[in-house]
Amino acid sequence: MVTENTEEYLEAIWVIGEDKSRVRIIDLAEYLNIKPPSAFEKVKKLEKEKLITYDKTEGIKFTEKGEKRGKQIIRAHRILESLFSYLEISEEDMEKLSCACEHVREETVDKICTFLNHPERCPHGKRIPRGECCKNI
Repeated sequence: MVTENTEEYLEAIWVIGEDKSRVRIIDLAEYLNIKPPSAFEKVKKLEKEKLITYDKTEGIKFTEKGEKRGKQIIRAHRILESLFSYLEISEEDMEKLSCACEHVREETVDKICTFLNHPERCPHGKRIPRGECCKNI
């Protein structure tokens, strides 16, 4: 079972990786507003759980298992942002609600995605990874 804390790290690695070719410990620490030794400690745990690999030169990379879970989290977050934007919720509340609710089951996210007609981008313009519900569109 992947904890919410672990999911936050996977989400951060995903987001950083969208903007940088290499995800470093320092990038992760800055993104999460924590000290680099704390980020390093968690990276080692994620590596032990086979969610990522870490090499000082190459940086942090997802394993297949980690990428799948990271994709689910980022997809849920961005689909929820799209829903809350559709409902005209304020930007501040949209972010808080998306963070709080992103740990829901994939089936729930698929239902919201279908309701929203399978958006390709979130309100911030970031790509939303496709889910099972998007296969036939």
